[in-house]
Amino acid sequence: MKRSLLLLSLFALLGATGPGKETGLVAYYSFDQCDARDETGGGSDGIIHGHVECFCGVEENGLLFDGQGAHLEFGGRVNRVFTTTDFTVSFYFRPLQYTTFPQSLLGKRTACDEQNMFDFRLDLNQQQMLVDVHETEHKFYPELSPRLDSTTWMHIALVRAGNRAYTYINGALRRESYRCSGVDLSNSTPLSFSHSPCIRHGRTLPFKGILDELRVYDRALEPDEILALYALHPVESAETDCYTYLPEKRSPALPFDAERAYLCAAY
Repeated sequence: MKRSLLLLSLFALLGATGPGKETGLVAYYSFDQCDARDETGGGSDGIIHGHVECFCGVEENGLLFDGQGAHLEFGGRVNRVFTTTDFTVSFYFRPLQYTTFPQSLLGKRTACDEQNMFDFRLDLNQQQMLVDVHETEHKFYPELSPRLDSTTWMHIALVRAGNRAYTYINGALRRESYRCSGVDLSNSTPLSFSHSPCIRHGRTLPFKGILDELRVYDRALEPDEILALYALHPVESAETDCYTYLPEKRSPALPFDAERAYLCAAY
């Protein structure tokens, strides 16, 4: 019965026309072509900066970040999702370097403060995903940072549903948070990956590892939908035989002195 319900949820989530036409899906990045094209056709393409390689992902290819400043910035309508309304973000990642300081993952944050922002940072030292969703220092969703069970492939999802927010790891609910009033995340900074402003001004490092299967929705997915989404690519089935090559077109590396200092300080 449970398997039947999961299959029904998966069919309802993807619809009859495939993942590119999912209900509420604003942007989808499979990274299978070793670029950051928005495969919904909605125009929220990402721009690759720095040394990013094509590497095996949780399904086909993912993007491998060098931990030295390589990052993504996303344009288009995906940036209008993070305001006062419901949303879901979902992605897979695999860290390839232990660091004392947290590593920057996905976020939309103007400065290294708690003003109108959300940010994912990977803290391998504490075996935790730091998830910050703030309007101000005093107005935010508390207790959203889940513990991590492994340091290999992981799937994480953040869901905002009205006055509540949820974090999921590998399809399972890990944290739930409540605010009696809304939290406004609006800012003009582009959505980015491995590009938190805290890299320059706080003890945060660029990410070294692989990103795959990034999705952004303008609605709150239900728990069975999150589980169905994870069931598409369970981490137990992730590819292990990897090969790598460089994309033909690559932006020049962006070395930051602060990044070098933090990388050195971590060892």
